[in-house]
Amino acid sequence: MGGHIQKISIGTLVFSLLLSTQARCGEEPRLALLARDSYLPGIPVLLRVELRETDGSLHRDRWNATARIRVEGEGVSISPSEVLLRNGIGSALATIEGSGDLRLVISLDGEELSRELLDLSDEPRREVSGELGEEETEWSGVIHVTGNVTVPEDGILRILPGTLVLLDGVESGTDGTDINIEGKLESLGTRQRPVTLTASNPAEAWGELDHDGEELSTYRYTVLTRAGNAPEGGHTDSGAAINADDTLITLEHSSISDISGKIMDAEDSELVMRDCLLQRSVMGPEVEGTALIFEDSAIFDMRGDDDNDGIYLHDQHTGQEIRLSGCIVAGGDDDAIDTLGSDVTIEDCIVRDFADKGISLFHDDITISRCLVVGNDIGISCKTHDDEGASVTIDHVTVAGNRIGIESRNRDDEDDAEINYRISNSIIRPGEGEGAASIRTDYEPGFFTIGYCNLAQALEGADGGNNLFTEPGFADENGHDFRLSAGSLCIDAGDPESPPDPDGSRSDIGYIPYALAPLEQGFLRGEASGDGSIDITDAVKILSYLFAGAGITCASSADGNDDGTVDITDAIYLLTWLFAGGDRPPPPTDTCGPDPTPDELDCSEPPACP
Repeated sequence: MGGHIQKISIGTLVFSLLLSTQARCGEEPRLALLARDSYLPGIPVLLRVELRETDGSLHRDRWNATARIRVEGEGVSISPSEVLLRNGIGSALATIEGSGDLRLVISLDGEELSRELLDLSDEPRREVSGELGEEETEWSGVIHVTGNVTVPEDGILRILPGTLVLLDGVESGTDGTDINIEGKLESLGTRQRPVTLTASNPAEAWGELDHDGEELSTYRYTVLTRAGNAPEGGHTDSGAAINADDTLITLEHSSISDISGKIMDAEDSELVMRDCLLQRSVMGPEVEGTALIFEDSAIFDMRGDDDNDGIYLHDQHTGQEIRLSGCIVAGGDDDAIDTLGSDVTIEDCIVRDFADKGISLFHDDITISRCLVVGNDIGISCKTHDDEGASVTIDHVTVAGNRIGIESRNRDDEDDAEINYRISNSIIRPGEGEGAASIRTDYEPGFFTIGYCNLAQALEGADGGNNLFTEPGFADENGHDFRLSAGSLCIDAGDPESPPDPDGSRSDIGYIPYALAPLEQGFLRGEASGDGSIDITDAVKILSYLFAGAGITCASSADGNDDGTVDITDAIYLLTWLFAGGDRPPPPTDTCGPDPTPDELDCSEPPACP
């Protein structure tokens, strides 16, 4: 270390570091907003609010959270004033009253983010209807669609970032204005300037985007609201915001919400949906003869009187894949995921809070892995015909808090049906209510093979073995934390033939592998930044934690002077040792180890050890 550095006083160094902490904090989940940077008074704006990890993934461990919404500007107001986030994501369709440029502010847990919104009242509106030309057509600014629009077979409609498309609608019925795509649609929004298609009159929903062409259409950072007064059909006999027939569509970072009918109706198509939010409609997508890749997306709040499923998956054509991965399906009046003869893979999904079934299966082959199914009436249910049969594979799934965990149902007097369940490495615990059970079946229990699972009750006559019947040891079931706590008998109790957990140990039982508690792993005192060494960055990290709201994953490491608290004296202690010949931090400092002086500090994720 150079002498000129050593001559700086510790107080001066602490002060200079305090000034720099604001720009250097940051490992806690952060608020994010996907919304327009402009608005029209009286036209609702969809505000999609998220909690994102530093790697960009959703902070799904946060079961419920309420973010506050406000606007700053003279004579303006916004309603509603809050948005519910489930597992890190949610939205509100908010109406701004008043006029003029303003600041939109979203706040949660003491964190705020803001966005300047420009008033588009003086922006010229371009009126459009009829058939577009066969050449490329570009829309930008404010577009008012006054009658049905057709993109011809060889045409391309390109909607540029920030475009606001207002479509005329009707109070009820099927005659809302449509955009018919026989060629290709490219909706090219950005995170800061998404494309929006919504009703010109919020009380009169428009029709649908009707795709009937062989070209691939793309929706990127696009918001669709107040659609669905379109020709009815399908499971709920309702119109759809998007109707796809023998076509290809990709939706990325897009939102479809507040639809008077269903989200989508697709037949004989190929669909990809990534990082999409589908919310507040009669039901989610209904697909038939269609390939679907549904990744890192959410479906919420499908409400109504009948068949209000989160997603409804009819059988696909030979060679077509249906896969749901990294999804959240929450809140609805029927089934969260409903299948009808389709072969489906469901992986790494959270399925919660539906009035009927979390996952409803009807014959064919289903694989469910690494999922959490919670708070539905029935967690997973399967039925089939006598001459068709069904095969359900469940692995590393936690099914908890549903009145019935898993069932094999004879709904239509199919007395000879064969429904084969293969369940492994899973936790199945019932909730409360009449007939509550881990597993119930209308058929022979020998159709079940259950091995290396944790059950509330045994299913007598089932094949398999090596099951546990103790409490699973959830970290906090009442708080919806279904990770395993230290001491759970489900740790290292999975099938030894299964692939090991990420830490190299034998597979655990349940949907998420157990992470060793920090003090079991040990820590390095003073090593707060996570880079494996003790230096000035650790003092900066402690100061950022204290004065700039930065997250810290191991308070024990940050307790540099081992007094049982984390405060400014810890940063000063480290700086004095590093730059002024002060005492070395107490053990453990040479190598990682346990705390020789136990205290109340936590260490959820210890920094790296050298």
